[in-house]
Amino acid sequence: MEKEITKAVEKAEQEIETEVILQYREYEVNMDDVTKRVKDHYLAKGYKEDSIENMQIYVKPEDFTAYYVINDSVVGKVNLF
Repeated sequence: MEKEITKAVEKAEQEIETEVILQYREYEVNMDDVTKRVKDHYLAKGYKEDSIENMQIYVKPEDFTAYYVINDSVVGKVNLF
């Protein structure tokens, strides 16, 4: 019975659609859009999407910039807004 409850809770958590919006001063941006811009920037450098093993994005709204590190070695930045 406990396993069934755990599975039901896990399924419900997976089905929740989540949207994260960063608001800073009069600006706002969907974080999914920032992630897409980071991937697009990475691909524009000549890398392939399937080469991405890990990605960290550091959001610095006061600079209007998102900095990123992909695969622990490729660095870059994109505009937030």
